[in-house]
Amino acid sequence: MDILRTIFIILIVYYSVRFISRLLVPLVLRTFVKRAQRNFQQQFRRQQPKPQAEGEVSIDSKPKNKSNSSGTSFGEYVDFEEVDD
Repeated sequence: MDILRTIFIILIVYYSVRFISRLLVPLVLRTFVKRAQRNFQQQFRRQQPKPQAEGEVSIDSKPKNKSNSSGTSFGEYVDFEEVDD
């Protein structure tokens, strides 16, 4: 009799979790999607350039990066000599 009671309790818990998850998962996903959409919209608004008045000039330039004279970052070349023992 205890085995049937245990199986019955397990089935009740399983179906109750399944029923509650069908109600809660869409709500949680909807709030997550709304929050992500709001964050994306805020980031997009920050990236848009501000409108300029007619006749106003703006010059955007990239920062100059100081690099090696050869343009590579391998380090310097070392010439090795063979040594006879």
